[in-house]
Amino acid sequence: MAIKVGFWLIRVPLLVARFLARAIGRSVGAWVLATTDAVACPGCNGAVSLVGRWQCSWCNYVFDGFAFARCEICGAVPPFIDCQVCGASVMNPTFFG
Repeated sequence: MAIKVGFWLIRVPLLVARFLARAIGRSVGAWVLATTDAVACPGCNGAVSLVGRWQCSWCNYVFDGFAFARCEICGAVPPFIDCQVCGASVMNPTFFG
């Protein structure tokens, strides 16, 4: 019994810390997406527009709008988009861990 209690006394703070880190990371990512319409490319440092015509990689539905919006057909959210200039991937700021 004491081993189980000791295990949970160690595990619970780690789980809480992980949850808080993920929540803070997603909040910062959501704030970035809410305040800008372009992000910097990690490859060429150019501006990658987040507004335009996009195609869902799961169901191939084509839509005009925001790059990291949820697909209207299948509900998928892209974890990244490619830079239109150099082809490097730009991660979705709301995906954290």
